[in-house]
Amino acid sequence: MVKLTHWVLFLFLILPFSVYSASANKISISGLPEPLEKNLTYHLESLDSDSMTKMGNVKLTKIVNEALNPFGYYHPTAKLMRVDDKEIKLQVSTGPITTIQESDIIVSGQASTNPELLKIVEQSNLKQGQALHHQEYDSLKSKIQSFALSHGYLDGQFTMTRLEVIPSTNEANIRIHFNSGEQYYFGDTSISNSQIEDERLVNLKDFEQGEPFDVVKLSEYQTSLSETGWFSAIDVHPNYASTADLEVPVEVTVAPRSKNIVEVGGGYSSDMGVRVSLGWAQPWYNARGHSFQSAVSVSQPEQSLLLGYKIPTRDILNDYYGIKFETTHLDYLDTLSLASDLTFEKHWKLDNDWQSTVYVKFLYEDYQQAMDEGLSRLLMPGISFSYVDKQQDNKRIKHKHIYAIEYSDSRVVSDTQILRLTGETALSWAISDNQRLNFRVSMGANISDDLSDIPSSLRFFAGGDGSLRGYDYESISPVDENGELKGAPYMLSSGFEYQHRILDAFWIGGFVDVGDAFESKFDAKVGTGLSVIWESGFVPIKFDVAHGLDADKGDQWKVYLSLGAQF
Repeated sequence: MVKLTHWVLFLFLILPFSVYSASANKISISGLPEPLEKNLTYHLESLDSDSMTKMGNVKLTKIVNEALNPFGYYHPTAKLMRVDDKEIKLQVSTGPITTIQESDIIVSGQASTNPELLKIVEQSNLKQGQALHHQEYDSLKSKIQSFALSHGYLDGQFTMTRLEVIPSTNEANIRIHFNSGEQYYFGDTSISNSQIEDERLVNLKDFEQGEPFDVVKLSEYQTSLSETGWFSAIDVHPNYASTADLEVPVEVTVAPRSKNIVEVGGGYSSDMGVRVSLGWAQPWYNARGHSFQSAVSVSQPEQSLLLGYKIPTRDILNDYYGIKFETTHLDYLDTLSLASDLTFEKHWKLDNDWQSTVYVKFLYEDYQQAMDEGLSRLLMPGISFSYVDKQQDNKRIKHKHIYAIEYSDSRVVSDTQILRLTGETALSWAISDNQRLNFRVSMGANISDDLSDIPSSLRFFAGGDGSLRGYDYESISPVDENGELKGAPYMLSSGFEYQHRILDAFWIGGFVDVGDAFESKFDAKVGTGLSVIWESGFVPIKFDVAHGLDADKGDQWKVYLSLGAQF
């Protein structure tokens, strides 16, 4: 146990340094501020140590100029020195900075008095006397053009764009002339070939007739239509040829998706073994956009059937009613259960990322858990909140959360009184392109007078992939006098994992999981181990070798194989 812990700590400490030493810079640069040094390093990346030492002054000067000219330095000097077999030093002096002598920025046309556009020009760092920065010049042109397209100035064009640099005097002249032309507006929206009522599709657009024309809003409208799942093809385009009175008609052409979709699937997990599934869905059941889904899933310990019906409201993507029926048979370890639940729910969007669902669930379960057996009927109203950042693909820190509260009362249909609280949080931090940290925590509580009144499907267990690696799936819980698992009213588990890229799509990592399913006192169980991740072009594959530090002797080692995204 101690040896394994030492190996894991060694992995955490040595991974970053071992990889960095293999890819460490072969040249050290001095004399430059960080942005300039970073850009010069980028220009030198393709050169190895031998190429650097054999490079002549003309080529070296050319490379340094290419890296520093965009920052306004046109007279840099560089000196190359070899320190030893492992290090080369490059001493660079920037020389004088080029400043803007003349800034000639003119906006004409109908947008010439638009305060937003004038503010964009005013806030640019291209005024007389300021240091020249090529990126500022390119950025201002891009901002002007983006503004014109997003505010309906479709005829807008640059009549002059010129950056004049005079290296002999370290001066530059900026000339940007933009004629916006007249402003256009959205015209009427027409929809053709749709099997869904036009009103439902019109409600998805974020613009009205008479508003300033915006190509970005057209793109967003097409995305929203795609997210409904009703169509196999979508074309949203402005009809410039039919423009009248500066109004641009919008034409939407769609191709209906197949009304019936059958999917056959399968997979494998170390926890549940081989699983096969069969699904039948109707992404659009009628012209109002209602949808239906059904799925059958079978593995050795668990078999389930799911039926669902969705009724969208006016806000189709974010607000809907749902009816769901699910029945599950589970025969695993000391659990034997046949549970069926019928749920009525109302789902809506709270803001850009948070969503909420209010529901009423009726649970009917025939179960045997260790020595407890019973027939349970519970009417459980509840509310859940979930957070998924739709824009987080481009962020260093990604996170998601889901929390729920449910309640049953013995005075209203239910056999017993239970207050149930559950929550889960996951976070992934991309420290760099080659390093990341993953963290997760799950918790649950059943507040009730007696554990024996709680059906198996609501009791808590810990252990397995996604919970507590190093232990069998759901093998951790209090036991009865016969040593059989009876489930727990409370559960808390967390996991921490450091991962490092070793080669393209391959990563290795080390992890520590801590958790327990308990009655009154939390008794932490710890699992630790190593991971290998292959981010293949089809589906990520993760292989874990874990050691349960508190597992029974002879049963400490577990291997997990999982397919699919980690976050």
